[in-house]
Amino acid sequence: MERTLHDLRNDLAVAVAGMEALIDGKLAPTREHFTDVLASLEQIDAHLSALRSAARDAAAPGKENLLNAIIEGSPYAKVVVNQQGRITLINAQTELLFGYTRDELLGQSIELLVPERFRSHHPRLRETFNKDPVARPMGAGRDLYGRRKDGSEVPIEIGINPIATDAGSFTLATVTDITERKRAEELRLLHAGVQQHATELEGLNAQLASASRFKTQFVATMSHELRTPLNAIVGSAELLGRAELDERARANVQTINEAAEGLLTLINSILDFSKIEAGKIDLQSTPFLIEAVLESAADVSAHLGRRKGVTVHTYVDPLIPRVQGDPDRLRQILLNLMGNAVKFTDAGQVVARALPLRMTADEITVHFEVQDTGIGIDANVLPRLFEPFVQGDASASRKFGGTGLGLSISKRLVALMGGEIGVESEPNLGSLFWFTATFGRASEQTSAKRSLGGIGVLIVSRDETFAHIVEGYLTSWQMRSLRVSSRAEILESLPADTDTMWVAIVDADESHADVDELLRDERVIPPARIVTIGEGSAVRKPVRQSYLFDAIVKASGIRKPADVTTPAALSSAAQTAPLPGLLRRILIAEDNARLRRLLKFQFDELGIPVEFVADGLAAVEAVRHERYAMVFMDCQMPNMDGLSATRAIRAEEAKTDRHVPIVAMTANAFAEDRAACLAAGMDDYLAKPVRLADLRAAIERSWEKSTP
Repeated sequence: MERTLHDLRNDLAVAVAGMEALIDGKLAPTREHFTDVLASLEQIDAHLSALRSAARDAAAPGKENLLNAIIEGSPYAKVVVNQQGRITLINAQTELLFGYTRDELLGQSIELLVPERFRSHHPRLRETFNKDPVARPMGAGRDLYGRRKDGSEVPIEIGINPIATDAGSFTLATVTDITERKRAEELRLLHAGVQQHATELEGLNAQLASASRFKTQFVATMSHELRTPLNAIVGSAELLGRAELDERARANVQTINEAAEGLLTLINSILDFSKIEAGKIDLQSTPFLIEAVLESAADVSAHLGRRKGVTVHTYVDPLIPRVQGDPDRLRQILLNLMGNAVKFTDAGQVVARALPLRMTADEITVHFEVQDTGIGIDANVLPRLFEPFVQGDASASRKFGGTGLGLSISKRLVALMGGEIGVESEPNLGSLFWFTATFGRASEQTSAKRSLGGIGVLIVSRDETFAHIVEGYLTSWQMRSLRVSSRAEILESLPADTDTMWVAIVDADESHADVDELLRDERVIPPARIVTIGEGSAVRKPVRQSYLFDAIVKASGIRKPADVTTPAALSSAAQTAPLPGLLRRILIAEDNARLRRLLKFQFDELGIPVEFVADGLAAVEAVRHERYAMVFMDCQMPNMDGLSATRAIRAEEAKTDRHVPIVAMTANAFAEDRAACLAAGMDDYLAKPVRLADLRAAIERSWEKSTP
């Protein structure tokens, strides 16, 4: 353009100079001069046309600059594309969004910014827009994505607008990154989904709670319905067992009793499992001796073991003090483990031990273990052995009986005691079940350390387990001990000194005839100093610590140390012997006629006069008109239940100074049933089936409370 202006000035100068020369008369007006002027004018006209064309061309970059300024100032990515799909203009936001520079994008196909999975369809869409170029959003109702330089994709929205210029038609695309909006929408949908799931879970929890309440109620009802007839079976079998029967009849009674006890165990297991599932088991806290609980549980298992020829041993470390906890639940765990051990052992031994694991000033953690020589357990069963309804062998329930609930219940009870439970076992090599439990230390320590120093003991047994247990107790009592198993060993082992008093503990189940003969020789050990342990002896296996101690004291002829106290165990005969006659009768409220007959026989055995009523209303009326020594009250009765009757009796007593002891006697065996009975004003609680010992214990507890 500058060149054109330069030529125009030159041509104008020539034309102007020629015209001035003609006007001034310096030149003669000839055809040639006029031809030169005309030629200059034509040249000027050509230059002017060129300038006009250049001016028109110069106007287009002005528009482009204005458009470029608008695009560059936009907060959104802007891309201008010609009809061939080539990028002609972008802004800085486009560079930021897609990661390309201007130089990398200008002149490139717009498909460069389209994800590969959409590229094949994009040219057709672009052609459709070019045929009908109307401003509109691109891909309405669809998810659009752009492809960055690094290959990643970004969710976008695109608005497209046609642009008509002198240079042709173009398309302006406005691209918006909607990542944050998409994320917010996803979060909103997620929150809505969570809310919906929470609502569904709340409804499901309500259904589960309702189902759990129904299950608990069903189990409680079935327990009540089963315990009522079972009470008659157990009680009648117990009374028959006390009668004079021939051997065949006694065997039949024993079968009935064992079957009833098995059914009762099953009911208790299902009830316990249901209570644990519902979280309705609370542990007691009472002082007790672990020694007494373990040894009493072992006595029960030893009864079955003797019939199978399986020996049961127990050992409780004398260092374990009196503890505070729940003896009933501990006994339940031990009974289950020892019962299983005897059940699955056909020959050999079962040994139950209690050892101190950790002791502080306030707590003690005890390690319990039950080891047997039984059939063992396959390795693939061990990981799920403590799950409900699992047994070590698919045929175990048919051969040995049981439901597979015992171990599951034991595991949950152990957890409530702050402990763990486990097992080690191999097929045909026996099993060792163990568990730990933490107890509080009982503040009241009633038994002092036993000591029998100066006495020596010969342990005559071939049973290493028995001998080791006895040696452990003797060592804790500061006694000397020698283990022998033959006549020669006895003669060689007895020292010649006369300062030690020697007592012999003879394992009657594991000794030789020549040993027995030698021990009868008074020159070796006087007969009075021989303690025989085993079947048919005064002390039977499993050996209780207190019994062994007392037997040694008696055999040595010394007085029991004054600081030593040992628990006195009542025999079954003593527990069910007739009680002294009462000045007043006992009232029994029971609507079941069969149970009334059974209770009459049971109280006759105890030598106690009774009177019966069949419902709660009659019980309230009877107590109103007569003074009874006690009232045994069933809970579920017609007209008025036992709880309502008790509340009515207590309401009338509040007007006087009277208080008749009331004992619940019910087939409702949940902990909340017991709590409801006590809350209604009852003094004690018995769960059916009720045995003679249970009745006696309840009566004795009532006397103790009423005696000043």
